[in-house]
Amino acid sequence: MVIRRSSKVKVSCSTYIENLTAAIVYLLISLKVGDKVIDKKIDEFKEQVKKIKYEEDTSKLVTFRNAIADFVIEHDEFVQKRKAVFNNLLLNNLSLLVAIAKTAEADKRWRDSLEKVKEILKQKIDVDTLTQTKEILFKLGTTTKDSKDVVYRDILQILFSLLDVESDDDRAKKYLEKVKKLQSKLVASPYRIDEKEIRDEIRELVEEKERLEEEYIDSLQTKLNKALKALIYTITTFTSSSSDYVSTFQGHIDEINNAINSKNIDVDELSKRLIGIAVKIKDTTISMKNEIEQYSKKLKESQEIIEDLREKLKKAQENLIIDPLTGVYNRRGLIHFLKVEIARAERYKQPLSIIMADLDHFSNVNNTYGHLAGDMVLKGFCKTVKSIVRSADVVARYGGEEFIVILPNTDLDSAFEVAEKLRLAVQKLKFKYKDKIFSITSSFGVAAFREKDTIETLIKRADKALYKAKEKRNCTVKETEL
Repeated sequence: MVIRRSSKVKVSCSTYIENLTAAIVYLLISLKVGDKVIDKKIDEFKEQVKKIKYEEDTSKLVTFRNAIADFVIEHDEFVQKRKAVFNNLLLNNLSLLVAIAKTAEADKRWRDSLEKVKEILKQKIDVDTLTQTKEILFKLGTTTKDSKDVVYRDILQILFSLLDVESDDDRAKKYLEKVKKLQSKLVASPYRIDEKEIRDEIRELVEEKERLEEEYIDSLQTKLNKALKALIYTITTFTSSSSDYVSTFQGHIDEINNAINSKNIDVDELSKRLIGIAVKIKDTTISMKNEIEQYSKKLKESQEIIEDLREKLKKAQENLIIDPLTGVYNRRGLIHFLKVEIARAERYKQPLSIIMADLDHFSNVNNTYGHLAGDMVLKGFCKTVKSIVRSADVVARYGGEEFIVILPNTDLDSAFEVAEKLRLAVQKLKFKYKDKIFSITSSFGVAAFREKDTIETLIKRADKALYKAKEKRNCTVKETEL
């Protein structure tokens, strides 16, 4: 390994060193393997890291980085499975952190990015997290202030479209007033979204929105149940009334028969009786006609109310589980349908598979053409997927540019074939944004349901297969190839 060493240049590193040292500490902690000698050496490194903040000679920082790198290489028990990948990522992260420490220009964007790196490394140190931190640090050095302004405003536009709520009660009106108030704060100063107070306010609004939507659905369901009960009551009452009219008409017919069959009655008397019965029949008919008109009106009104409530309920339920941008199911919808399909697979002993998809280098689309172009790509991808899979299959947005397709009654090999069809179809897509034409590729991981599987374990296996596919890009991998 050849490391290019820089000459000694005196610069002030204090702006970034605090974040740098914390990040390195978390990297060092990951090396602990339970060996007293190794762990003691790691603790010594950690003590040295604390003293770095007083150093202004960047060459010493590079030397210390090299010492850590040599230590990692010497004691690499923890990287045997992914030694090359992990080692490179670790060195890249340390190199980027040192480079940032040497930069003379302080910027809140940099500090925030380093904070994000620290938080990621606190949770877990593996290839995935190091890949994330490397991308964050790389973007840190390439993103301009202008592109950052665009990103912030795009994020706010998406945020407030998601905070909208479908309801008409007073609590919803008060909630929307809070949203409008927050929007007015951020329109003039979009960077305030970095403030903890603003993030807490957004979090509270999201929680309130979920409560309102669930309560709204409950209220619609209650109204619908009442309307259905009213309709049933109207129909029952009308049926009872109809039965009464049938009995009444039967009585009139009996009177006519008795009059006609009477032996001791002359023609004049018979005529009078029949005229009297005819008057009764007329009155009964008019009464029945009026009542039928009233019931018909009530039935029509009830049907209109029920249809309106059903439409509102359907829309409200869809808002909860449909991703507003792509039109496919969101994570909540995904979890709901996975529960249903897993239960069905267990009960009827049927196969079940899922495909996890990721758009390759999707961030390049946003960085090169803008977020509107990125939205266009996500919509086009979903449209293509839905055109290929069956109507019984479920397409859901798992997050960002990751999607999951649920394939009921489908084994692993058949699901792999579907994923390959999707992959080939996506790579043929052409997108035009303004005067630019570009294409994308995608990677797929396929996993099949096993006995005792949970939603989490099934998705985890698909994610592992997807990760392997992403190493090559534009590739499909099934879990048996891991």
